[in-house]
Amino acid sequence: MPAFIKILFTTALLTTSVNTTLAQERSDSAAGKPILIQSQEMIVLVPQSREKLMAYSIEKNIWDQIDISVDQKQPIEPTVAQGMTACQLRQTIYAFAAKGGFWASLNLPPDFKTRFSINDQIVTVFAKTETEDRLYVFGANAASWSGVDLKTGKLLDVNEQKQDPAN
Repeated sequence: MPAFIKILFTTALLTTSVNTTLAQERSDSAAGKPILIQSQEMIVLVPQSREKLMAYSIEKNIWDQIDISVDQKQPIEPTVAQGMTACQLRQTIYAFAAKGGFWASLNLPPDFKTRFSINDQIVTVFAKTETEDRLYVFGANAASWSGVDLKTGKLLDVNEQKQDPAN
């Protein structure tokens, strides 16, 4: 039993250390320092210039990047799962899938209230106004964002920017 307690303690200590490190890196996003986050399938980088989001796919052995525009005080806080990452800046949600090796962006009108969730296989965005409810998804094997109107079931034409992994 004491060995089990040592393992639990060590795991808790390591988890706390990793979470503290990520929190420190994220708090640096508005301070002009680079942000670097690594998962089992990718590395996500916001360079000190804050002009782009970058990600490296371990599976594809490639870097991809997408240009962003933020003021110097706006925090940039990528959320990273094992094989997916997402970052919301104003009304644009950027997503990267390690399996595909490229970024895609979802641009929503300013009147939409948005929130997103992420797991190892998918980024899900919920967008809502007083009259509309929408769901957008970007899967690990997807080439682009996909959307559906939750009230009517109509598939949505998604206004997105996708960059070729050769960039």
